[in-house]
Amino acid sequence: MPRTRTVRKLLILVLILAMTMASFASCGTAKDDGNASQAGTVVAETDDSVTVIDQAGREVTVSKNPKSVALCYRVVIRFLLSLDMGDKITGIGKTEKFLEDVQSSLKSCADVGKGVADIEALAELGPDLFIHKASDVETLDAVEKIGIPAVGIDVETPEEMITALKVLGVVCGKEDRAEELISYYESEIDAINELTTDIKDKKSAIVMGSSIGKVADGTMLQGKMLTLAGAVNSADELAATELWPTAGTEQIFAWNPDYIFITRGDATNYGVKDLTEDNTWSEVNAVKNKNVYLMPAEMDSWEFPGVTSLLGVYYMIHMMYPDLMSDENLQDKVDELYEMMYGEAFERAYLGY
Repeated sequence: MPRTRTVRKLLILVLILAMTMASFASCGTAKDDGNASQAGTVVAETDDSVTVIDQAGREVTVSKNPKSVALCYRVVIRFLLSLDMGDKITGIGKTEKFLEDVQSSLKSCADVGKGVADIEALAELGPDLFIHKASDVETLDAVEKIGIPAVGIDVETPEEMITALKVLGVVCGKEDRAEELISYYESEIDAINELTTDIKDKKSAIVMGSSIGKVADGTMLQGKMLTLAGAVNSADELAATELWPTAGTEQIFAWNPDYIFITRGDATNYGVKDLTEDNTWSEVNAVKNKNVYLMPAEMDSWEFPGVTSLLGVYYMIHMMYPDLMSDENLQDKVDELYEMMYGEAFERAYLGY
């Protein structure tokens, strides 16, 4: 039998054994204390390791300054690149051309699962650290049972993104860089609030999801971006438990929003023309006044969780209140943010906005 197949079978056996010995796992334990510390809190530290509380409320012990990081939750890539950890990423799921242009080594990373972790592939790769969404505790625990520290993060609100940066700063040994990014993000949020504070006639708006009728409610990042941009999110109090809840076209017609922003993503199955050229939408203010927009940018989504979402807010302000954010102002913000995030600005034609 070829050696590689033998190794793979042994790894699978080790995994199965580890999964049956969950009680012996030494890290990733959920805190039982009712007064549990907040995510990002360091609860123990040695010369070689640090124990931190992740955003799933788990205590995770990681080696200081990890040399390799893996993930199958694509959101994490932008956070790691902004923390100057791009060259430490060895395992990923799906990537994008923009991210590969920023960090060319992503092209040769091992595939460890697209959204769903490939435990066998992770066992073979053996990274120092695995980062995943905090809501998927089952995967986090499964990865830790094969001896790989697994950290969970949440990034669906501005507050969660700040906490995620704190957590990642600790586990990656990049606390100073994380604080720099947090300071920049918070100062820009303050600047946005100051910019929009005196708006008297607020526009009503929605962000529509991957299918017509799905909208961002008040709990979602995209909904909070609208509010930050000085708009009234028509879907703010939509009663729903699902991500991108379905309001339906009749409800959207009743809301009659002044602006409609469409999420940009691989799953989006319609475009601006599907609304503007459909007679049933003709009486909606946003359609009537040609205020339906696909969120930029073509190469790098400005509504993706992370510091870059600031550009999505500035773009919304520019489209709804151009007297507050001119095209030149927006361009300045774009250049400034990319310099801050990745150490370089990108041509407008390349980004596609």
